[in-house]
Amino acid sequence: MGKDTNIQFSWRSFLSVLAAVSFIGMTFTGIILFVVPPGRIANWTGWTLLALTKGQWIGLHDWFSIIFVVASAFHLYLNWKPFVSYFKSKITKVFALRAEWAAAIVVCLIAFVGTLAGVSPFSSLFAWSENIKQSWDSPQQRGPIPHAELLTLTELAGQVPGFELETMLENLKEHGIEVSSPDAVLGELAEANGLTPARLYEIALGRNGPGAQRGGGPGGGFGRLTLKQYCDQIGLDVDTAIQRLKGKGFQAEPETTIRAIADSAGAEPSQVRTILDTPTPR
Repeated sequence: MGKDTNIQFSWRSFLSVLAAVSFIGMTFTGIILFVVPPGRIANWTGWTLLALTKGQWIGLHDWFSIIFVVASAFHLYLNWKPFVSYFKSKITKVFALRAEWAAAIVVCLIAFVGTLAGVSPFSSLFAWSENIKQSWDSPQQRGPIPHAELLTLTELAGQVPGFELETMLENLKEHGIEVSSPDAVLGELAEANGLTPARLYEIALGRNGPGAQRGGGPGGGFGRLTLKQYCDQIGLDVDTAIQRLKGKGFQAEPETTIRAIADSAGAEPSQVRTILDTPTPR
């Protein structure tokens, strides 16, 4: 008779390897999460490590942890008798206090109490982690307000000084970004266009790209510029600009803001921009 070539599936082997691999994955992703920047920075700037976002690292860590716990539970079930033997006296074979498991419990209790009490080295570990996380922070990487990517464009315009909704929508449109509704969430709109929330915000402000010379600088909207400031940006003589505007029924002076000029005729700043940007017929 030939040898039996049937290979029996070993659950013990499977669970042992599964627990080991998931433990490695859980440990590695845990180390990554130990040093990642805070969500207000990671989500705003589109932070990645090894091409994975913070959210993806969290997801991997959660699933590796779940797999490890389940595999360990089943592994313990299949090896229950050897495990119980650790709690028995080697001589009497009855349950008794053994130094090994007593020491293990003491170690866990020390970690538990030390962490809650905030004493070193337990507090130092978390302080170190926090210092690493905060090292990613810089003024250039911060959003205008924490978690601005979760706000709608309307909410953002209402909470960020000088961030005018109309100007923002115009700048996005000029950059080829279609906005179906001002209630679109900034982060979702950025993802739909393959951008980070920070980059979309820069475009909405009129920085870097179409409309960059019209936005008025950090934190400012087109409507907050004075007529002279905008004329200097586009190379238009301010007196010529005043004549154009007055010919259309607007009241304008060099130091009047675009918003005030628009309000003088019950119009919108975009209409003022159109008049100023249209070349004078020869």
